[in-house]
This record gives sequence, C-alpha cells and structure tokens, in this order.
Amino acid sequence: MDHIRKPLPKKPPADRYWKGLVAGIVVPFVGYAILLMLYDYLDGWGVISDQGLSPDFRERTLALVAICLLIFPANYFKKNYMTNAIRGITFPMLIYVGLWIYFYLPGLFSG
Repeated sequence: MDHIRKPLPKKPPADRYWKGLVAGIVVPFVGYAILLMLYDYLDGWGVISDQGLSPDFRERTLALVAICLLIFPANYFKKNYMTNAIRGITFPMLIYVGLWIYFYLPGLFSG
C-alpha cells in the first residue's frame, strides 16, 4: 500500500521591523526610477506626450504611482503574517505621502 507523504510545512520568513523599513524606502525609489525610464522611452517613441497637461504632471503622477507600489510588499508581508514588517513599511510610506502632499497639493487645484 502506498503511503502518502505529507509535505513539509513551509518555514515562515522572519518577521522583522527593519525588513519593512528597507522595503518602504527602496521600493518607491526603484519604482520611480523604472517608471521614469519607461515614460522617457515611450516619450522618445512618440507614444506619450505632455502637451496640454500641467508642467509637473509627469513628476507628480509618477511619484504617486511609486508610492502606490508599496502595496506589493505590504501584501506579501500580510500574506506571510509579518506584522512587524508591515509596521516598518508604514513609517516611510507616511513620510512619502507627507512629502507628496507638501510639494504637490498646493499646485494641484490652482487652475
């Protein structure tokens, strides 16, 4: 008779505050750089144009999308029950959101 082997339980990743802190700092920077290169590449090909938009539209939008990229590591941490890492990712995220509001909110609604 065949014995069915049970799979070994997966060892959960270590839940560390600094992992979330590093992810919160690095992911938006790398994401912004990649998005900026992609935008410049598409602009060079003539696929995307800035005409008719506010002068800081590209910078403002890419910065906001880069901040939103923190959803991916936060979701990974949540799925693996890494609550300390989620706490670590929140601090840089709040700083980035505060800086975005400080730099871009005043010019956002001024026609």
